[in-house]
Amino acid sequence: KSAAAISSKDGRHLAIMPHLERSIFPWNWGHYDQSRNDEISPWILPFENAREWLEENG
Repeated sequence: KSAAAISSKDGRHLAIMPHLERSIFPWNWGHYDQSRNDEISPWILPFENAREWLEENG
């Protein structure tokens, strides 16, 4: 089996492939639909979810 992400048992450390932090801003993309007019791409959501999890479980 393959893994796209792993974390420490306490949830404090997370390693992810692919590197989502390299896709957060539309200008990081080779092509981004300009009609979306986003300041930050939808790839910010995993980081927001991680922060929310830490706030609830940290």
